[in-house]
This record gives sequence, structure tokens and C-alpha cells, in this order.
Amino acid sequence: MPALFAPPDHELPGANAPATSDDAISIGLHPGAGQFPAQQWDALTDPDGGFYTSHRWIRSLELVHGAQPVFAAAEGRLRGVLPTWTSAGSDTSGLFSLPEMTRGLIAAPSRQVLWLGPRRATANTITCERGATRTRTLAALMETARRFAADQHLAGAVWPYLSGGQALEAAACHPLAQAALHTADTAVTVPQDGMRGIEGAARSKDRRQWRRERSLFARSASVEWTPLTAEIATRIAPLLAATRDKYGTTGGTSLMLRTLTAQLASGVARQAAVALARTRDDDTIRAAAVFYRHGTTLYGRYWGTDGKAPPYSYFALTFYEAVDWAAHHGLRRLHLSVPATAAKRSRGAHTTPLALVYLPAAPEARIDARVLRQHNRRTAQEWNPDADSEAWTRWTSRGI
Repeated sequence: MPALFAPPDHELPGANAPATSDDAISIGLHPGAGQFPAQQWDALTDPDGGFYTSHRWIRSLELVHGAQPVFAAAEGRLRGVLPTWTSAGSDTSGLFSLPEMTRGLIAAPSRQVLWLGPRRATANTITCERGATRTRTLAALMETARRFAADQHLAGAVWPYLSGGQALEAAACHPLAQAALHTADTAVTVPQDGMRGIEGAARSKDRRQWRRERSLFARSASVEWTPLTAEIATRIAPLLAATRDKYGTTGGTSLMLRTLTAQLASGVARQAAVALARTRDDDTIRAAAVFYRHGTTLYGRYWGTDGKAPPYSYFALTFYEAVDWAAHHGLRRLHLSVPATAAKRSRGAHTTPLALVYLPAAPEARIDARVLRQHNRRTAQEWNPDADSEAWTRWTSRGI
């Protein structure tokens, strides 16, 4: 589809204004993140929350799935980037089904929108410079994406899985943009003493349960932490694929191995840490979890088992051992991502709102403001476990 990579033939407000370079925002359409120096790209990412928008991560996706169009704002320097993708030919159920995500608020089929952000990312961030020009740069990127979607005869553009605060920031930049809550993110604040600190602040009932689970796991297995290498990728790919297949992801071991191999090629594997559950009786690897360091955060991404893993392997690897590993390496946050299950919350994880930004191709396709407010209030009330959490109450106490 050659036209996909052609520069937009329309102009943005202010794009060619005869003023200083700071007043002129030039937006270009580029065939993938590989067109940009990694250092310039990463200078725009969130130092803690922007792992899934980092250059190495996106390049690894491109090596597996092919390059996707990227809008970039530049005038003498790179000011902002906005990756895009479409779900045509891929699974749009669950995490990327617009009707499911918005409970019917947006009627457009998922295949009929331009998705903003990295491919199938469930933790998006704005990748744009900070400072006086941020709002105009972001607005120009969003308007270009909206017009591009219209040119492709799509219903609009959707930027999913933004933090609640960033979704509101983005929506405020554009007159047609609307922010809609759709799920919750989960993360753990990691004390300096790891699980000992979390247990010390927990209820005695929870503390006993966690210790029991760790003890039962430790009777039959040990945990080994290792870098992500080609050998490790080959050994864990079947485990990760088996679990992903169980929950509807297609591609099997072949796709999982290509994904990990691409991470080795892009360099993002250098940020990875792999936890292996080895059985004590025969030293067999029965389960694995893959994490990535970024700033002061440890991101949990993949989990897999062959079905014969010791009891509580999931929580042992993805939570208990991960918290201690993060603390030992000076990290302060463990990102557990979606879904925000009760099991995660009961083990000390806190939830924060995730929202999408909707940019309709046609202005008349905007969501009714009253209906949107009702949706956001209802969603916040359902997800918010703490009535005094400002991150959630801003969606219920204000006219959002």
C-alpha cells in the first residue's frame, strides 16, 4: 500500500507560518521508527513510564511485524513522534476490541480505525518534547493522524491505554478529541527491602497467605534469574507461547521465538531479565517470566508454563521474586500491566486509570458529551478501590 507512506498532502494550521522555527511545526509521515536516530527518539520518551514507546522496543516490533507509519514533528530538531498501526488482518477481540473497551460507546469496528501508539501496546505514553511548544506539537500530530484516518476512509483515530492524566492532556489539545476511561493499570511500589517491606505493611491475613504460597512453591522449585540470550529465548519460547495460545493469541512458538529474536536484534533484550522456575527433582524449566528495566521501573511482559509448574509459580515469578529482584537492583516500581485483577490488587498492587483518546474523522461523529461523562463516572467508580485516590476521583468529581 504505497500511499500509506506518502507525506500528507494537506497543511496543518501554523505548519508553514512565516515566523521563527519555534512557531512553525512541520509534520511528516515516515515508514517506521528505523528512520530516526534512537537517541533523538528516546529523548522524547517518558524516563520512567515510556518503555513501550522506546525506540528499541518499537524497532523489535517492526522486525517481527513490519514497519508501521510514524508521524513526526520536526523543525530543526525532533519534537514529537506518533507511531500508528491498523488491526486489519489481526485479532481485534478483547484488549483491542473497541465495542468491548468502551462498552459500545464507540460503535466503529476496531478494523475501521487508525490506532495510535506502538502496535498492540497496553501501556502508552505521549512521546513529545516538554516545554512551551508541547501542546501545539501534540495538537499538530493528532490532527495529522485524524486527517490521515479520514483520507484512508477510516472512522477516526484511537489512542488507547494512555494514563488517565496523559489522556486528559491529549484530549485538551484538540477540539475534536475526547477521553474515555476503559480499564485500569496495575503496579507495585517497591520498598528498599522488597517483599519484607510489603509484608510489613500488609494485613496479617494477607501476610500469612503470601508466605504460604512462597513456601509451597519453594518446596518443589527454585528461581534462577538470567539475561535474555538466544539460548534462553529458544528454551522459554514454547512456555510463553503455550500460555499466550491459551488466551487466544495466535502464532505459537514460532512467533514467540521471532519476537524474542527481534528483541536481541534491536537491543531491547539488553534491558531484559528472565526468571526461570526450575523443579528441584529434575532441574527442568517449568515456567518463565520476562521483565524489562526502564528508568526506575521493572516491566513484567511475558509469562508462560508447560502446565506442570509447581504451585503458585505465577505469583512466585511475576510478583514475589520480581519485587525482591527489583529492590536488589535499586528499582522502585514493578509494572504488572493489564488486566487489573483482584489477585494482583490483593497482593499490594495499586490501580491507576487507563483511558483512550478518540479523534473522529467526521466532527459529527463525536460522542455525546453527557453520555461520555456518565461512562467515565461509572467506569471510574467500578475500578476505583480507594475513594480518596485523586487519579480516579478526578474522573468522577469533574465534568469529564
